[in-house]
Amino acid sequence: AALLAASAGLAPPPLAAVTGALAKTSAGSYSFSLDSVVRFRGREMRSDAVSGAFDPRHGLGTELLATRRPQGPVTAQIRFLGRYVYTRVSGSSTLGKPWDKAPVPPVAADGIPPGYEIYGFVTDRPISPAELSGALRSAGTVRAAGSASGPGWTGTRYVFTVRFPEGQQALTATVELDQQGRVRRLVTITTQGNLTTDRDLTFGDFGAPVPVTAPPASQVTYTRRPYWGFLF
Repeated sequence: AALLAASAGLAPPPLAAVTGALAKTSAGSYSFSLDSVVRFRGREMRSDAVSGAFDPRHGLGTELLATRRPQGPVTAQIRFLGRYVYTRVSGSSTLGKPWDKAPVPPVAADGIPPGYEIYGFVTDRPISPAELSGALRSAGTVRAAGSASGPGWTGTRYVFTVRFPEGQQALTATVELDQQGRVRRLVTITTQGNLTTDRDLTFGDFGAPVPVTAPPASQVTYTRRPYWGFLF
C-alpha cells in the first residue's frame, strides 16, 4: 500500500510512513542526542543525557552518557567496533583496567534485541530508532498530527499509543519525520504504575562517517558479557 501510494504521488498511510522511516533511518549512519528523565509519583528519580553516532553498515558507534542518580553523577563512554562493544564507566574498572571489551549481544530475527518488547535503551546496544519498531507492532491507530520542523528541515508529526496488558505498562509516542522519510525526533512517555519515563531523542548528520578507534590494549579487559549498568 505504501509503495502504491508513493508511486501515485500520495502520502503513505501513517503506519506505513512511520514503519518505513524507522527502517530507513536505522539502516544508514546518523548522530543522535537523547534526554531521558525517570519520575516516581511525579518526583524525579534520575536523568540521563546521551549523545553519539552510529554507522550500522560498518558496525561503528560512539556514545557518551552522563547520568544523575541519588548516589551521585556517573559518566560512561561506549564504543562499538564490529562485533565488540567497549565500555568505560567513571569510578569503576575491570581487573584494574578502565575499559571493558565484550561481544555485542545478538538480536532477534526481527532485529529487536531480546527483552525490548517494552521501549527503552541499554548501554550494550547502539541507540537506534529501530527500537521503537517492537512497540509499533502493538500500537493501536497511528495518526498524523500536523506539521513538524527543525533546523533545515520540515515534515510531518505522527502519534500513537501502546498499552501492554502485562505489567500495566503503556507507551505514548510522537514521531517527527522529514520530507525525505527519515526520523528526526522521537518523544515518548512510558508509564508503569507510578513510574514514568520521558525520552526526547533527535537524529541528524545522516550519511556522515563515524570514526571510531579501539582503546589501547593495555587498558582493556575482555569479558564474555558487556558491562550492563545503564538502562535508559
